[in-house]
Amino acid sequence: MPATWLTVLAWVALGVAFASAAWILADIYTRGYRQKMPVMEAVWPVTALYFGPAAVWTYRRYGRPTSPRG
Repeated sequence: MPATWLTVLAWVALGVAFASAAWILADIYTRGYRQKMPVMEAVWPVTALYFGPAAVWTYRRYGRPTSPRG
């Protein structure tokens, strides 16, 4: 059985990852920052699932400006 602190850390990491992916999805689909290459609309949220806030920063820096609205 893993230590309690490790279980809590894992759940927090999962929560941050899913929140990051949700933020990117909301930015793409509700705020209208659609990507020029449609495949990137799937790539950015998937990347956020394992990079978390670093993916959000990278998306805002490099992905968002490439959208037609950006």
